[in-house]
Amino acid sequence: MPTNVESLLQEIRNVRFRPVRLREGYDMGEVDQLLDQLTAALGSGQPVDQLVAAARFTPVRLREGYDMGDVDRFLAGIVEAATGGETTPAMYADPPPTPAVSPATYPAPSVIEEQRGLLSRLFGRG
Repeated sequence: MPTNVESLLQEIRNVRFRPVRLREGYDMGEVDQLLDQLTAALGSGQPVDQLVAAARFTPVRLREGYDMGDVDRFLAGIVEAATGGETTPAMYADPPPTPAVSPATYPAPSVIEEQRGLLSRLFGRG
């Protein structure tokens, strides 16, 4: 196994993300599961860039989760290190531009325009 892969495996095994509780974070179990998948893929010589690109985490707010920025930066660093800085263009390309639509083509707002959170509904803030 090349040293680069060994150092990446060690980095994945030793990573610690900041926990968040009262603001939105990523579900800890889902992030930990992806880290296990990355370890298995790197250990068997499989590419990890597609695995990371396909990852989707459930956002959590009222229970402990991992800081989203920490997780995103770490995964981007792992992909960059694993690919030697070469990423698949289609993976990280900017989305195609959205065609300009005049405001007249938008439907009229409905009576219910937004969903408010539980606390704002209970305390009437919003």
